Amino acid sequence: MTEILHTGLYPNTLDLLQEHLQGQEFVFKEVGEGEVRKMDGNLKKYGALLVGEETNNPVRVAQEAYARDKNLSVLLINDERNYVRVKQSLQFSPFVGPTVVCVANTVQERLAAMVQDAAQRTEQRRSFQTLRKSIGPDLDFSVAALEKVRGDYTARVLEEAPIGAALVSKYGKVLTINAYAAHLFGKTEREILSGPLLALFPEQVQPRVEQFVNQHPITEPKRVFELPLAAGPKYLEISLAEVDDRNRENFKILIINDITDTMLSQQRTQAHLEELERMNTNLKRLNADLDTFIYTASHDLKAPILNIEGLVELLEGGLGNKRQEVAQELEHIKASVQRFKNTVEDLTEVARIQKSFEQEATLLQVAQLVEEVKQLISFDIKAADAVIEVDCSCAPQLYFSKRNFKSILYNLVSNAIKYRSPDRVPHILIRTWQEGGNFLLQVQDNGLGIPPSKKEKVFELFRRLHTHVKGTGIGLYIVKRIVQNNGGSIALQSIEGEGSTFTISLPVKASV
Repeated sequence: MTEILHTGLYPNTLDLLQEHLQGQEFVFKEVGEGEVRKMDGNLKKYGALLVGEETNNPVRVAQEAYARDKNLSVLLINDERNYVRVKQSLQFSPFVGPTVVCVANTVQERLAAMVQDAAQRTEQRRSFQTLRKSIGPDLDFSVAALEKVRGDYTARVLEEAPIGAALVSKYGKVLTINAYAAHLFGKTEREILSGPLLALFPEQVQPRVEQFVNQHPITEPKRVFELPLAAGPKYLEISLAEVDDRNRENFKILIINDITDTMLSQQRTQAHLEELERMNTNLKRLNADLDTFIYTASHDLKAPILNIEGLVELLEGGLGNKRQEVAQELEHIKASVQRFKNTVEDLTEVARIQKSFEQEATLLQVAQLVEEVKQLISFDIKAADAVIEVDCSCAPQLYFSKRNFKSILYNLVSNAIKYRSPDRVPHILIRTWQEGGNFLLQVQDNGLGIPPSKKEKVFELFRRLHTHVKGTGIGLYIVKRIVQNNGGSIALQSIEGEGSTFTISLPVKASV
């Protein structure tokens, strides 16, 4: 069982780690930011220390942990906003070593693999330190001394190590190896001892292994080797250190770690990222094509519509006394032209919304914008005798595009009036608040409501669920696109015959 110490983690970060490391014998223990300096020798029982996003001084905590246990892996986990600042601070801070690493929580599922790898490296460093101490720099490597190392020290230490370890002579012979390492190569210790180290590796890998092991002095203490096996590739990370005796007999200590799962996971993640990048590129291209189509369609249709409208007016003026005979037909033509104009205007609005994320955000007073929208639809409000209640006290302001936020309010409130119930006075509640770092806007009505089977369709382009009122069915589509373009979400709760509630959530970066 490996215990992971943590301080200041976001709850969702801790939940993600516990979910992805479930069943892998990891236990998470929380500690206060100021308690690390009091732990001293107690840190040696933990596999890693996670310094989370809510820590006030993460670098100081890392320094205190490093001063007490230089083998302990320390991960400084930060959100996207603070990652660069903390990383730069760490680079120029004294009293920290290579065991302290800064990572961003945006890596999501890969964070669990990083924690697992960090704990494994802590075990490696501690085992390696124990091994080095047991061999000692002043040990005389005579034949008798070598047997003493193998019999009295090395066997005991190596067999207890949770990683592969081997002692190799200057001629490349394996002098001792633990059971874990032998298992990695699919052989017994008896088969390996006194044999050449290179024989343990596939032929195509042997030149790289030989070059790595024969370094003198060692300039590259660690390297990853890919072993092409019939069952699939195996990845071994090998750390190398020298032990020199008084007689200039050169021995090498190899620490061998199987990182196949980690490497394959990274490869899968990289493949997913590349696939997402391809999909993102395709989506950008499709969106660009859609923008071009919508703009061209709306632009090219305006002139013919205006021409038709002008011809109808000329025709109507030229009929004179005969106008009454075709009055009904003329009204139908004018109504059709108006619907056509409305559709083109809506297409133009869609093209604008496609680029809404490019609009500059300003500090908005929500209550003031609500009043402006009420003025725009004041005739409809009076005609319906609607009651509009506003409560923006919990979140009176936000940073957003004024035109876009006004469009959101206009479409939601006007829809609430359009689709009112004939059985009761329309009552609309508009309120805002903050929750979990997000700005929330809610518009609730007591209108007709929406059947459960049609709830998902209300946000589709040109979708109208009630045909007894005028409209093109584009309002809610526009609302959803504005919200999504700004990294937010929209939720709908509705009971047919009782009313609907639309709740919009915008990220904190777009609000105050």
